[in-house]
Amino acid sequence: MVFDVVSLGEILVEFVRKEKDVMHTVPGDYVGPFPSGAPAITIDTCARLGLRTGFIGVVGADDFGEMLVKRLRSDGVDVSRIRVDRESATAMAFVAYRSDGSRRFVFTLKFSASAKLSPNDIDPNYVARASVLHVSGSTMYISKLARDACVKAVEVAKSSGKVVSLDPNIRLELESIERIREILGSVIKYTDIVLSGEDELLMVTATNDIYTAIRRAFEWGPDVEIVVVKRGKKGSLAVTRSGDAIEAPALLVKEVDPTGAGDVFNAAFIYGYIKSWKLDRALLFANAAGAIKVGRVGPMEGPKSYNEVVELAHEKGYEF
Repeated sequence: MVFDVVSLGEILVEFVRKEKDVMHTVPGDYVGPFPSGAPAITIDTCARLGLRTGFIGVVGADDFGEMLVKRLRSDGVDVSRIRVDRESATAMAFVAYRSDGSRRFVFTLKFSASAKLSPNDIDPNYVARASVLHVSGSTMYISKLARDACVKAVEVAKSSGKVVSLDPNIRLELESIERIREILGSVIKYTDIVLSGEDELLMVTATNDIYTAIRRAFEWGPDVEIVVVKRGKKGSLAVTRSGDAIEAPALLVKEVDPTGAGDVFNAAFIYGYIKSWKLDRALLFANAAGAIKVGRVGPMEGPKSYNEVVELAHEKGYEF
């Protein structure tokens, strides 16, 4: 099978506090489990939009792992490279929201099946059959094994003439920012497209100015051709190495659960890239997809189809 996109990394279940401003230190109610994991959300959304997709990861031999594999398979993702580890539990995340929109996470990732993703799980022929390999930085903060798996995958992709997209996806609950910069350096040199949240790009490039951050991203990654900045309610921005800069407005909706919106955005932008769309169209499509996710509970509950994204854009008054 030939793929449009392959991704790898953590696949987990997520539990969310029912009430805002109630942190994990206080007994209370959660809702879940919801399918989650940054690269898994992106690949699932790619499949829902109509792309041919595959995923490489590890789950435990438990109900959560079974649920996750069933979800990806039902949405059209090839799950033949998801391994079941009988000695580990499927990864979990617990999320609490504050009123200002910030989040507090507790992860079991470093002690989970996801941490056992290794270079042995990377079949070069599988990776080479994809047009795009998408990597989430969060995968590389889990364990050295997972980090080495990502490096092997991007090396295979680049040696096969494929495109590599990278979301830094900073998780300070897993690694310090200094260590994150070191880790990202091992893959940014192979990256063609950077897909980053604005705050994350500022943090990882150690600056307070977004255009300085973008310039530093191009300097850091010699093969980087496009830097895409996800700016939430301010929309999104894409800058090419040649200096073209395109902005697209956010499609504002009632916010219900923003977790996963950036990963859904990634998928929609990759869709536009694969379809050879102009940047303004790809950004608008990605903004619309992210907006759909923001309006739904559950990190993987983004758009169910390409048509749903287009319909929201039309509803908001944009030609597409």
